[in-house]
Amino acid sequence: MRRPRVAIGADHGGFALKAKVIACVQGMGYEVADLGTHSPQPCDYPAIGLKVASAVASGTFERGVLLCKSGIGIAMVANKVRGIRAAVCHDAFDAQRSRGHNDANVLVLGAEKLTVKAASRIVQTWFRAEFEAGGRHERRVRQIEAIERRLSRSQKTEIRSQKGI
Repeated sequence: MRRPRVAIGADHGGFALKAKVIACVQGMGYEVADLGTHSPQPCDYPAIGLKVASAVASGTFERGVLLCKSGIGIAMVANKVRGIRAAVCHDAFDAQRSRGHNDANVLVLGAEKLTVKAASRIVQTWFRAEFEAGGRHERRVRQIEAIERRLSRSQKTEIRSQKGI
């Protein structure tokens, strides 16, 4: 049986904590792919966020984890990718809710705000939490997906009209 696959990425601000998160996720039985960065040298978080989010959206990976200093910028990037629901989690409560209520598929951590112990607790909670399918939570996630599809179509139409297509 194939182990579930997780894509993990961080900019330089999350680089050090990323190694601890990888060990934690692997310890839970997941197969992990480290999509970068691979050094503490400054880099731009948009490229890493896009790489991980695209890997999850394509179905190559079931879930993703992203890290940067605050978690905010890299989450903004990930949420631009259709099909991604990236959630910045500061504690176990956020982790549980983002999975249980919002079916988040990318966990985002602010490395400057978290100890290794706190990050491990968030990761373990997030990966163990199940989406509460059915009822209001599923209805709301489906609404998010419908909005995403509608906006994607309207944006394509707008781009074509701007180009005179």
